[in-house]
Amino acid sequence: MATVAFERDLEAIVLEAFAKGARVDGTWKIEPEPSTVPNWTIEIHRRSEQASEETIFNDD
Repeated sequence: MATVAFERDLEAIVLEAFAKGARVDGTWKIEPEPSTVPNWTIEIHRRSEQASEETIFNDD
């Protein structure tokens, strides 16, 4: 259940950033404080131009 919520939240963050014009694709490094929390590397790749053209954003 937590994984489903994480995927939904991550999708919302990525789509919102993209809609605001942010460069979303790339490799992102997250190094949080404190050091007891793990570091993460996140890779985001656009799958196809067609997929991005079909995306619809709703400002609810």
